[in-house]
Amino acid sequence: MRNYSNIFKNLALLTHIGILMIIPIFGAVYLGNLVDQKLGTNNIFLIAFIILGVGSGFLNVYKVVMKDIKKKK
Repeated sequence: MRNYSNIFKNLALLTHIGILMIIPIFGAVYLGNLVDQKLGTNNIFLIAFIILGVGSGFLNVYKVVMKDIKKKK
């Protein structure tokens, strides 16, 4: 029974990490595309926002993983 508990905890952590990566990237794509359409620029803001979204996603994942590592010590 204990093995199933660990499997579900790890699966929940992986799902959490995936959501933490996907949401900032999709939000950045949406906002960058919206700003480019409003200002009439050629994907400049889209690229800038994607870079910010990916960076934000990695920062979120780093924080969650470090918190999980400290919890297991």
